[in-house]
Amino acid sequence: MLHYLVLLFALAGLIASCRPSGPVAFAVTAPPATQMRVARSTSVTLVPTLNRQPSRTPTPTATMFPSNTPRPTSSPTRARTAIPINSPTPDFNRLSTDADVTPPPTWTPPPDDPATRIDDHYYMHRPIHADFTNWIDRTYPYGATQGGQLQTHHGVEFINTRGTPVLAVADGRVVYAGDDQTQQFGPTTNYYGRLVVIEHPFTAENGAPVFSLYGHLERVLVETGEPVIRGQEIGLVGDSGVAYGPHLHFEVRVGDATDFGATRNPELWIIPFGGFGTLAGRVTDASGAMLYDVTIQVRSPNLARYAFSYADDSVNPDPVFGENFTLGDLPANYYDVSVTVDGRVRFRRMVYVYPNRTTWIDIELSP
Repeated sequence: MLHYLVLLFALAGLIASCRPSGPVAFAVTAPPATQMRVARSTSVTLVPTLNRQPSRTPTPTATMFPSNTPRPTSSPTRARTAIPINSPTPDFNRLSTDADVTPPPTWTPPPDDPATRIDDHYYMHRPIHADFTNWIDRTYPYGATQGGQLQTHHGVEFINTRGTPVLAVADGRVVYAGDDQTQQFGPTTNYYGRLVVIEHPFTAENGAPVFSLYGHLERVLVETGEPVIRGQEIGLVGDSGVAYGPHLHFEVRVGDATDFGATRNPELWIIPFGGFGTLAGRVTDASGAMLYDVTIQVRSPNLARYAFSYADDSVNPDPVFGENFTLGDLPANYYDVSVTVDGRVRFRRMVYVYPNRTTWIDIELSP
């Protein structure tokens, strides 16, 4: 019995010696950095990196031209004739080498000669916030047909997921908000699906009213007659109407909000990203005739892009410019601009694209 008592007292002493004499502190380990959620600032305006362009799925995201609807007639303001020319899709993995281009003596930007300036009218901001894809899709720009697969495009596209907020590009008044089941805005009804059209306080060069159109919306967030301010949410990206997938179809119209043939190139109205510019010009033959659907390569040491001359006369050039192609959102830099037809370089020139304005180039293809 004594033996058991001794053993019991020894065990009690051991337990007492292990018990802490004060409060117990628990250490908290922070989760790895990869598990921590970092808040994204909405005050920073993002711009695309040199080669940051939206990828396209094999299924084109675009509006189609109904096969049973005639095309709009040519604009009476276009006096020049135009002839089609076939130009293959450019190979951006190499530069053409069968034409000489004298490189500039220095990569220092040239002086911004006021005599080369054109009266820009960059009155509109982006219809998509910088947190999303707020640059124009380059595979189906204004006046293009995506290689003859689709109708001549009367607007531009901002490809985003369904539900992305759509913003008013400038102050104005909503002249239409709803669907186009009964009110026609395209070549047929139910073309844009749900849309918003805004009239803005500024006018075109001839004093005509200017409208912005936002098509294929998932949801409309404003009402007809309502005043709006720049940056206000007016709808959500969708694919209503004639569309293959969710995207914002954006147009600029001058004179008549309901006229499908009254569009202008949005790239000459939307303010470029800071430090970026727009290249615009005409592609003609030696006689001065406008050439349809020519592919223009635009390359710098850091990026390769391409533009297309307008596919036909169903879209209008801007009267201030008289262009038949544009390429926006180019970082200010020197660019090798070239046109290759049937494997032969027909035009090549080094051009400096100035920031925050439009740079003009005349492209005359050699015989």
